[in-house]
Amino acid sequence: MKPITGQPTILLADSNLEQLDRNANMLQELGYFNHLHAENGSEAVAMIKNFHPELLIISQDLPDVNGLAILGMIRQNESIEDLRSIVIVYGEKLSDRTMTKLGRIGVDSILHHPYDAETFKRQVSETLNQTMDPKLEMAEELQTKCQEQIESGKLEEALVTCNEILEVDANAEVFYNMGYILSMRGNFEEALKSFRKATLINHQHARAFKQMGLIYHKLGRVEDAEQCLEHAAELHLNQNQDSEAEEILNTVLALRPDTTNVYNSLGIIYRRQGRFDESIKAYEKAMLVHPEDENIYFNLARANLEIDNPQAASHALKKAIQLNPEFVPAKDLLRAVELGLKLKP
Repeated sequence: MKPITGQPTILLADSNLEQLDRNANMLQELGYFNHLHAENGSEAVAMIKNFHPELLIISQDLPDVNGLAILGMIRQNESIEDLRSIVIVYGEKLSDRTMTKLGRIGVDSILHHPYDAETFKRQVSETLNQTMDPKLEMAEELQTKCQEQIESGKLEEALVTCNEILEVDANAEVFYNMGYILSMRGNFEEALKSFRKATLINHQHARAFKQMGLIYHKLGRVEDAEQCLEHAAELHLNQNQDSEAEEILNTVLALRPDTTNVYNSLGIIYRRQGRFDESIKAYEKAMLVHPEDENIYFNLARANLEIDNPQAASHALKKAIQLNPEFVPAKDLLRAVELGLKLKP
């Protein structure tokens, strides 16, 4: 990757509009004028998909989808997996764990908020002018070659290319590809080892967890299969990839029809998609296995409000508060229901 020159397209993502304006003004002072602005994670992801900005400057503390989740989404979304944006993430009180995850997922620079103009400008300038290690550039080229070999069915050649990549950069994607190739050859135990390595490097690698679950099922290890598949679905759900999550959860139900602990997740998906009757049925099934989980009753209440059934919503909220008297969101929503207020779209 060569240093970015000229006028790069830069995405600024922050729910604080004043901070967005400050960052934009500082970029203009550096001579960069092509800015996209996003006020939440969903907007940021949509802009990344549509405009492929060369630089992302993202707040970790975005509502609905935080900075870490956005990057996980980018790295795993096949439609934008070739995107090679430079990424700067900033936030207040970033924990060591968060910083480690950001580093693993490919953040180029981390800013600790609050920061002054000099620090911001210096970090942006240094990041935009960085060059990629020649070894990593070679690994990217080999990764592209490997993907092409897999797509054309040249699995033995792809496996050789994977081993060449490992000599340069032992990243999560190369281990995922190795696992996929080994599973296609029927070498399931070795495939599992490769998929595990992928998830150790990138804890958000939903596709690797999914493949592990499918292999465990083939080996007759049903509980391990359920655990991996449900975790993969949870990762997709957290990244607003509802279709992928729903497909995996239905796979879990197909493997074991008497499984009921996936229904809360399905209820969330159905509610997001406007399938409110299905959502309510899913939450009711979830309550059979988790009758003491106040969050299920809260979710059930929201679904009932969507179909204009405040009485059922009120009943569910009272049950949630009974289970957890300190459940502030449930108290606030119950107060709104009693006042006759409507859910915001």
